[in-house]
Amino acid sequence: MEINFVAVDVETTGLSCTQNELIEISAIKYIDLKKEEIFSTLVKPKIKIPSYITKITGINNQMVKNSPEIESVMPKLIKFIGDFPIVAHNARFDYGFLQSNSKKAFSKNKLIDTVVISRILAPNLENHKLGTVAKFIGITEEGFHRAEFDCECCAQIYIKYLKSIKKGN
Repeated sequence: MEINFVAVDVETTGLSCTQNELIEISAIKYIDLKKEEIFSTLVKPKIKIPSYITKITGINNQMVKNSPEIESVMPKLIKFIGDFPIVAHNARFDYGFLQSNSKKAFSKNKLIDTVVISRILAPNLENHKLGTVAKFIGITEEGFHRAEFDCECCAQIYIKYLKSIKKGN
């Protein structure tokens, strides 16, 4: 049970961590299961953001045109996360982008996937997409597919899981 962790979410120009780029990164640090610090930034990609990505995320080329490039963002993110466990929904996706943009700086971080946790918490859900699981645990606001909101949802899923273990459910 990791009570100190960093919830992470990324938005990207596509699904391949070797061919696509980051356009938003958020990380929220939790100490003793309490939100302590937020790291969140848009990232200026070297390519144009595809229109289908803008439809999903709401992030367009105009929004990122004055944002920092990944080379200046990643050292700050590496320092922010440090050796904390990383909690993410469909964690291999986010982790793949983090690793491919950081020269594998997060290789020693423990990785906790809230998709796996959601299958334990709610095995009968119709699917285990972040929005579905978030609604199941009581998050009703909208904001999915923006990194900071998704981080918060992910963290709440993880915290609910830890509390259910503590209660013996």
